[in-house]
Amino acid sequence: MNVFSPTPASHLLDATVGHGGHTRAYLEGTSADSTAVGLDADREALKMAAENLAEFGNRVQLVCANFANMKDSLLGGGILPHPPTGGSPPLFHHILFDLGIGSHQLADPNRGFSFASGAELGMAYGELAALPPAKVAALNALQNHRGYLPDVSDILSGLTAADLAEVIRFYGEERYAERIARALKQSLPISSAKELAHLITDAVPGSYEHGRIHPATRTFQALRIATNRELEALEVALPQALDLLLPQGVLAVISFHSLEDRIVKNFVRQHKDALEILTKKPTRAGQAEIQRNPRSRSAKLRAARKT
Repeated sequence: MNVFSPTPASHLLDATVGHGGHTRAYLEGTSADSTAVGLDADREALKMAAENLAEFGNRVQLVCANFANMKDSLLGGGILPHPPTGGSPPLFHHILFDLGIGSHQLADPNRGFSFASGAELGMAYGELAALPPAKVAALNALQNHRGYLPDVSDILSGLTAADLAEVIRFYGEERYAERIARALKQSLPISSAKELAHLITDAVPGSYEHGRIHPATRTFQALRIATNRELEALEVALPQALDLLLPQGVLAVISFHSLEDRIVKNFVRQHKDALEILTKKPTRAGQAEIQRNPRSRSAKLRAARKT
């Protein structure tokens, strides 16, 4: 939390609270006058966060909400008071987004995030409701046809091979998107994430990503991001975060792939009249951190101060 440098009475909005690790570190570095609000779309994560942060009592408030609906959740839920003039009251000294998938989500065999999961395909963080329109038009058409936001199973069964390839290529930056999409469509129905991972592996060249990442990584990423509208949610959340920051407040975002990082970088540049860049280049994890947490090797931190 060095990028924040909280004072004794600082207030944090943790937009992706997870198990509460970042929030704990923040509150431990402040005084009893500091508070934190934690958002998460995953109810299971919030249960763990409530246990892990119980010692801080009413200094912590947890809200089950996707950060795409940040302002509505905080204002409508009574967490933030409505100012007399309307709009959103700037309240927080620091706002954090940690965009990485949680270890608890990967470890849960019933969620379908892991290559080894035998559960039905889903990959939703929480209830799929009130999320922004997708960047890929075919996903919006599928949503309109079915009447609800599609999960991975719906995407695989409801899109054509060409549209599925576009999803995999756009959200996963997968160069073998067409080959993978054709193989998956020919293999329907697909019963589990484990079967999905095997089919993807068989569809790409044997040497593909050998020794670096699993051959199914980019496709799983694409399907997960498409299901949860992760890029679209981030784009609508960042302006809300800026509104909720106090003057001189700091916005920090930890991203894990280039698509997220690009959105953050562009947002800060587009709002250069309101934000002072604190990280000219994204901060990367050091070797000691990577040894403790191998998943941090792809993390990039960008931060900016509201002027």
